[in-house]
Amino acid sequence: MVRRFVTLTLSFCLVLGVGILQVHSSFAQGEAKKEAQPPKSETAQKEAAKEAAKPATTKSEPPKGAEPAKKEAPKAAEPALPSIPPEVQAKLDAARRAVAEAIVAAQDAGLVETSIDPPPILDILITGRAIDARTLKNTAAKKPYGVSPEVMCAWFTGYGKLEGVDYVHDVRITNPSAGLKQWYDQRAAILRQYIEEVRKAKGPGPSPKPEATKKAEETKKAEETKKAEPAKKSDEAKKP
Repeated sequence: MVRRFVTLTLSFCLVLGVGILQVHSSFAQGEAKKEAQPPKSETAQKEAAKEAAKPATTKSEPPKGAEPAKKEAPKAAEPALPSIPPEVQAKLDAARRAVAEAIVAAQDAGLVETSIDPPPILDILITGRAIDARTLKNTAAKKPYGVSPEVMCAWFTGYGKLEGVDYVHDVRITNPSAGLKQWYDQRAAILRQYIEEVRKAKGPGPSPKPEATKKAEETKKAEETKKAEPAKKSDEAKKP
């Protein structure tokens, strides 16, 4: 009985010793592997830290084969301005010279006291004088000063010549109730009178054709051209 107990005890001790040796050897091998790995350089460690810090973003790329965005259709070109016929140009030149003569005559007569250069044409043609400088020199008048549209636009485009005028804040177009409406009524009456006189002397001009008539004529011409094309081709084919 004692012998059997001793045998079991020895067997248990042997098994326990073999297990401890295996665990120790595996632990020693793991430590050796760790020591065998070369240490990372500082640059590699920094790069790895940067990569880890970057947010995981995915670039949205268009699918292959997708058509690019359509370009905007080009805007239709504006129609060309009609050319000025020589007879019209001759009249314009004569009218401009007549206006210049009227300005010089008004200046020589002392009727021009203007703040812009050249003097306002419409003021002289409508009222026979240009006295906007009196308005702008009147320090007792209420600001902003009211002047004709031509004078106001001349100031805002660099043609004002009167010193000491703050045109940005003090020069405005006269209110309709303060004389502008009367000024335009006078302009209309003068021009209509002369236009009617010129029309009577010249005779009635050609009446413009309505749009429907123009379209009908264009359609008729297009049809005639289409009909003439086969006959023209057959004639060319008959030629040797």
